[in-house]
Amino acid sequence: MSALCEPVDAVDRHRQTLARIARGWLARRPVYLDTETTGLGPDAEIVEIAILETDGSALVDLRVRPKRPIPPAATRVHGIGNWDVRDAPSWPEVQEQVAAALRGRALVIYNAAYDLRMLVQTAWLHDSPRPPAETAFCAMKLYAEWYGEWNDIRGSYRWQRLGEAARQMGLAVPADLHSAAADAGLTRRVVEGVAGG
Repeated sequence: MSALCEPVDAVDRHRQTLARIARGWLARRPVYLDTETTGLGPDAEIVEIAILETDGSALVDLRVRPKRPIPPAATRVHGIGNWDVRDAPSWPEVQEQVAAALRGRALVIYNAAYDLRMLVQTAWLHDSPRPPAETAFCAMKLYAEWYGEWNDIRGSYRWQRLGEAARQMGLAVPADLHSAAADAGLTRRVVEGVAGG
C-alpha cells in the first residue's frame, strides 16, 4: 500500500522510523559525495567531484580532466565543458586525495548506486586503484520513502530529483545545482531535514 493511502498515524510512524535511520547515519559523521560525469554509460567518467565533511566543509572539490571529450549533452546538464577541464588534473593525479577523504568514512550520496559506479568506473578507465568506498547510504532512496509517493509500475517509492526533494522540504535550491559541491551540500541538508522528522 502506498504511503499516500495509509492512515496519517501510520505515515507519521513510518517517517519517525526513517528519521531515526537518518539520525543513525548522522551519528556516524559521514562525508557527502557527489560527482558530475561525461555521461551515464559504461565509458562515462568523472569530470567533477566533491566530498564534504559532516559540517559541510570541503575535503575535495575539484574538476578532473577525462580521457575522452565531454559530450555536449553532458555539458548541457552540468555546465562543464572541455575548456573547463583542459588544465585540470587527471584522475590518477587526484585519486589519492579522493581515497584519503573516503578512507574509513561512511558516505552519504544522492543516488549512491550511480556515483559509486562512477568512482569504480573512472578508476578502472584510468588503470587506478579502486577508491575505498565501503559503507555508503543512498539519500535518494531514503528521501523517496520519507516523501511517500508510490510507483505502482516499479512497486517501490518514486525517486525524486535532488532539487525537487529540496523544494518539497522547503529548502533553498542553490543556483549552481548540478555542481558537485552544491549537490553534495544539498544532499546533506535533505538528510538533516529527514533526521529532524
